[in-house]
Amino acid sequence: MNQTDDATTSIETVINRYARTWSLLLQYDEDRLERPKKTHPLRKALEYEQVKTAIATLKAELIKRGEAGDLFGQERDHSLKGILGNIDQTFDGTDLYPGVEEKAAHLLYFIIKDHPFSDGNKRIGSLLFLLFLNDNGLLEKSGINDIGMVALALLIAESDPKQKDLLIRLVLNLLERNVKA
Repeated sequence: MNQTDDATTSIETVINRYARTWSLLLQYDEDRLERPKKTHPLRKALEYEQVKTAIATLKAELIKRGEAGDLFGQERDHSLKGILGNIDQTFDGTDLYPGVEEKAAHLLYFIIKDHPFSDGNKRIGSLLFLLFLNDNGLLEKSGINDIGMVALALLIAESDPKQKDLLIRLVLNLLERNVKA
């Protein structure tokens, strides 16, 4: 085999390995991402006190590392409770955000975009998103790693609020790709 054959094989390997990437990027660009049909039922909701404990634990760890200050995680006017309530909201006995994936995607989006904390909204949103997936048995299956989490949090933070539905659908598709029953 010559160098040209090796290069072609390498290119084809990458193209095939990341085939879903090309499809998701096209669907994102064309605003054609659909909500996945299959979702997982909620096993455990996030409780306000559990969330406050998780944030305090993260804050203590980040302060030890010199990566946070006193303002980190200081809640503004009980808006965190409102977000948690929104995630669990129902209408006529039906969840507005059905399934773990919908709730997780909205939780991440709302924490990052609504700024319920004086400092640390992206980090706290990411923590609560991952914790929620973990508590519902989907974190390990999700395939979301630290690099992907950073990219997703920054994408949401920098997005136009008009793109909310598109970003929620993107998160759902990223979760759906790896989370199978």
